[in-house]
Amino acid sequence: MTMKVKQVIELLEANGWTYMGTKGDHHKYFKEGARRPIIIPGNNNDDLAEGTLQSILREAGLK
Repeated sequence: MTMKVKQVIELLEANGWTYMGTKGDHHKYFKEGARRPIIIPGNNNDDLAEGTLQSILREAGLK
């Protein structure tokens, strides 16, 4: 399963995650009650590596 950075961002925002800012090409998202912010690397049209995608989904509680 591969997803574009833009798709992951849309998924997080639909589940209550809030955009905090960008540093370089790393997007930072936060949700009240979460252990820590989620960092999404890459530009909007980049494919996320499988391990990175799984880690983001697990941390966001979507897996």
